[in-house]
Amino acid sequence: MPAPVSTTAPDPSRLPRHLGTWNAALLLVTYTIGVGILQSPSVVVARTGGIPLAYAAWVVGAVAALCGAFVMAELAVRTPRSGGTTVYLRQAFGPRVAFMFGWTSLFLTPVATAAITLVSVRNLGAILGFGESVQIALGLAWVGGITLLNLRSSKLVVRIVGGVGIFKISALATVVVLCFAGNGATPAAAPVLPPAVDSIWVGFGLAVIATMFAYDGWDGLALVAGEVRDPTRILPRATLLGMGLILTAYLAVNAGFFHALPLGQIATTPALAATAMGRVVGPDASQFITAFVACSAASTVFSSLLCNPRIVFALAEEGQFFRAVAVVHPRWKTPVVATLLYGGMTMLYIASGSGFERLTRYMVLGFLPFYGLVAIAAVLARRKAAATGFAMPLYPLPVVFMLGYVACGIASGFAGDAWASAGGLVIIGAGALVYEISQRMRR
Repeated sequence: MPAPVSTTAPDPSRLPRHLGTWNAALLLVTYTIGVGILQSPSVVVARTGGIPLAYAAWVVGAVAALCGAFVMAELAVRTPRSGGTTVYLRQAFGPRVAFMFGWTSLFLTPVATAAITLVSVRNLGAILGFGESVQIALGLAWVGGITLLNLRSSKLVVRIVGGVGIFKISALATVVVLCFAGNGATPAAAPVLPPAVDSIWVGFGLAVIATMFAYDGWDGLALVAGEVRDPTRILPRATLLGMGLILTAYLAVNAGFFHALPLGQIATTPALAATAMGRVVGPDASQFITAFVACSAASTVFSSLLCNPRIVFALAEEGQFFRAVAVVHPRWKTPVVATLLYGGMTMLYIASGSGFERLTRYMVLGFLPFYGLVAIAAVLARRKAAATGFAMPLYPLPVVFMLGYVACGIASGFAGDAWASAGGLVIIGAGALVYEISQRMRR
């Protein structure tokens, strides 16, 4: 049973460093790109009512994601430990805040993995004609198999993730090229829609939050910082390379949709890629897109089950969670208990059917306060010591932009979906209560 370790230790996680620049960059790509880029554009257009504001929302989301990635990269170079945000919050604000983040992650990150798994099996079921029970069984088998693979070899999973990242970028590039290969939507068929909410600013804020669901994942590399070779050199390079690929792909896909489809159709069509391909290539193309969505969603589970267990793993190493969760397999060198816990939570959500999907509304809004605290943690770290190895460019602008985004996102979230916003805060508050009870029980 491991004892609590110092947060200043160079690599207390005991996990082998095996990630190079390309593997780390493609891990970031695979962790981030799921199905959000194929679903969020319709929400963004419906909220903003026009192409200029829709593109502005995607650009704002891109800048926010890039700023977050820069902040995370600097903190990860300072403290190259697996666990990411958990580690940085503990260093800056103490164990209570770190536990609250870990608690929130324990409940909400498996929700995202379960949801994206169901997207995969539902699309597969649409092609092969599987019923709901078979889809759930396939989802459970898929997550269970990848969990066991992550237990056995992180290196093998990283190689698979690299191939998946190349596949995702190539497939999205194909969609963009085919969208521009058609004649495009006629101006008469693309009326400007009114915003979906009374205030255009609230609508724009909700649109930005929708883009952040697609961009969410920019903190992925920080979760495995303790497994990156030469983190001072590789972490910044992999961050720039991975985020560059993601942002280019997302903005290009939106441009392709705007070219291929009328604006009104974009705002009301959930299956944008299939609709665009059907318009440009023909109705048979929808099967190809459905298969791509299934594969893209399924492949994201590899990186999710690799990265996310490191959050509770880091908590356990500091003695803030069950000590057994910090166990590393002596031969496989993987966090076996943390991986089993996360995989089990994901499978539990999948087995419940679609009942858990309401929790997905709490995802971004539940993590926004912690994103703001991470930005402040970067400022506090600079006050203690100047950045070495890597310093975020244009400091303090990334921190200021990140804090502004968090404030606007929380305000827009309460204005547009107060219940979802309150639900995220309830989960955070429950974490604070559990921490206080556990500390009293210890005393």
